[in-house]
Amino acid sequence: MTTTKEMVLIGGVVKALRDRGSWTGETHVQKATFIAKVAKHVPFESEFVLYKHGPFSFDLSKSIVHMRSRGLLVTEVNPGYGPSFNIKEILWRALDRTASNIFAQYEVSILQICEILAPKSVSELERIATAIYVSELLPNSSKEEKIKELVRLKPHILPDLASRAFEEAGLFL
Repeated sequence: MTTTKEMVLIGGVVKALRDRGSWTGETHVQKATFIAKVAKHVPFESEFVLYKHGPFSFDLSKSIVHMRSRGLLVTEVNPGYGPSFNIKEILWRALDRTASNIFAQYEVSILQICEILAPKSVSELERIATAIYVSELLPNSSKEEKIKELVRLKPHILPDLASRAFEEAGLFL
């Protein structure tokens, strides 16, 4: 069951991405949430695993479906592309008040993350989020070792792009 706190935090990510011109599809929401949780210690309840396109949370995916069913998130259909999300702000603000204005505690971190991620492509999001995942997995390793691990986990990512991903991940760590 998705808690009120989790819905407020997810809604805040959706709103922040949308306000910054993001496509705001599930990939953007997934990666922004992962980075907020891992790099900025925003207390998302969703657990993440390394999946096809980097860190992914099946819990978060279920929470998004739950939020859509409650009318908190709306889906915008984009022919030829996946859907994008928008938030029903009046419901989101009411939930936030119920959760003791939880979003305000994490707003600066979430806004900073979304500012950087909003214009990124899905490929860029995968690389950056996976670099953060590897950095958490191997905190005492050199950058070269981390690059090798990222390329091992994601062979389609070339070493020079992996290196750039770690540089960009450094903006969050």
